[in-house]
Amino acid sequence: MVVTRVNVSIPLSTTSENGFFNHRETPQRQLLGYAVKMRIQQPHYYLEFQDVPLELAAELLDRIRVILPWAALRLDFGILAAGGDLRVADGPTFDGQFATAYPVHLAPAPIRVASNHRSEEADARLFSALIEGAELEHLIGPSPQPELKLACEIFASVDFEASNNAQFLTLISILEIMAKPAPRPKPCLDIIEDAMVRMKSEAETAMDPALRQALFDMHKGAIHWKSESIRSSVRRLAMDVARTLGDPDPGAVGKSAVRLYDKRSLVVHQGETASLSEARFARQFVREVLAVAAGSYEHIRERFPTN
Repeated sequence: MVVTRVNVSIPLSTTSENGFFNHRETPQRQLLGYAVKMRIQQPHYYLEFQDVPLELAAELLDRIRVILPWAALRLDFGILAAGGDLRVADGPTFDGQFATAYPVHLAPAPIRVASNHRSEEADARLFSALIEGAELEHLIGPSPQPELKLACEIFASVDFEASNNAQFLTLISILEIMAKPAPRPKPCLDIIEDAMVRMKSEAETAMDPALRQALFDMHKGAIHWKSESIRSSVRRLAMDVARTLGDPDPGAVGKSAVRLYDKRSLVVHQGETASLSEARFARQFVREVLAVAAGSYEHIRERFPTN
């Protein structure tokens, strides 16, 4: 018998501190055009899509991988979908660590190694966040923003970093992705252009090979001087987000964001340690940046509600 319609089981990974439970009042959910539920086989979690055409199952998995990081951002803890290609099983037993399509008439019995979870969220909140993510034009629309998609993917993996410093640096890398350096004013550009002309001229006449290479390297690097620094663009990004969220002093928010970015340099270049408070502030700030970029920032400073 040729299987044409399947259920799709997508295993989710969270950190050892987080998980989900089935909310008894959760109604039947529709996501991306299909009925979906959460199946829990403690301590593992699976999104179960029902009655999916087999030829569309892999595409469905890809779309879930795009919007799941948004749910991680909204719920404020790491959630990852299983990697790898979609597998197709002809029986109820399959390797539960991989996304798998199986015949609709079977009750699934995935096999996985156990682990422990300490705190849990209602599955209703996850579905609310996924439904919201599925409607975000900037994330999953016809012309999604690649930097937003990448930034959300990185945020969803932050909690899986082993140390506070690693989490802090990962969060700051998201700011670097989202900060778009603007061109410098024309007087600044004129100075840079004059300097580049001199660098090239000096390099072409230099007798010392090391000096010649150094001048050519400076000339090449000077291209980047034409745009503002990442530090300046992080400040501008923070102020724009603060204005959008109605903060009374966007300038102060910009200064706080710059201090975060400066701390990144101290961690990387001088071996300093990011404090827990700095990591927490970076996390909240990054969430606000991504929410504003996605155009969906209601409740971003509160507990995300269920629909």
